[in-house]
Amino acid sequence: MKLKLDKIKRIAEGSLLPLAILLFWYLSTSLQLVRRDFIPAPVDVVAAFNETLHDGTFVLSLSKSVVRVLKGFFFGSAAGYLLGTLLGMSKTLEKMVTPLFNAIRQVPLPAWAPVLVLISNGEPAQIVFIAIGASYPVVLNTFEGITSVRKEYLEVANVYRFSRLKTYVKIFLPASLPSVLTGLRIAMSISWMSVVAAEIFMTSGGGIGEMMWSGRELSRMDIVFVCIAAISLAGFTMTALMRRVERNYSLWRLTMKQSA
Repeated sequence: MKLKLDKIKRIAEGSLLPLAILLFWYLSTSLQLVRRDFIPAPVDVVAAFNETLHDGTFVLSLSKSVVRVLKGFFFGSAAGYLLGTLLGMSKTLEKMVTPLFNAIRQVPLPAWAPVLVLISNGEPAQIVFIAIGASYPVVLNTFEGITSVRKEYLEVANVYRFSRLKTYVKIFLPASLPSVLTGLRIAMSISWMSVVAAEIFMTSGGGIGEMMWSGRELSRMDIVFVCIAAISLAGFTMTALMRRVERNYSLWRLTMKQSA
């Protein structure tokens, strides 16, 4: 009962600021403190949402963006995990690759857009763009997880003469997984930020970012606000799911330790 009340209290506290912003938004547009063609009223945004929902534009655009995010997230995370694992397990590779990797990751993500457009202005370029952004936190967190493995565990592996593969499966993988899951959660968040930039810079094939840009060009700020809300909610939902996976793994790991 107490846990339920704590959860309700936490939800209520987290809702205060969004409700206050929504009320301020409503009052500022109702009292004409701001121009409605610049900042539309909440009722205008709801009307635009219904319009785009009924003509199919909203669902089609959002579904295309979701697919792009998932593809970019998958490829970027896979590549990031592989690189982070290799760097963490090989001191020689770390010394050779880390300076170049640190230099490359300083390049702002939008700077990759002109390069990718030259290669392909279609779907592959957008997915690669998202994958680049998603890979960085996975590389860093995987590397941190691998290198933070306790020396005692590695000494046990040496005593039992584990092969490199067995050492990875038995020691490095389970020990680094919490850090990797954190990297994946951050990568998911970055993927959603990246998809908007990808669809704006590489306008091809639709998507919520392209829909938002079209709304801006048509001076339909109500549609722009619909897209902003959709991106926020979709990104929040996916990140929350990743956080739940993180939490469930931590609880499972704690249960296993206590039962051992």
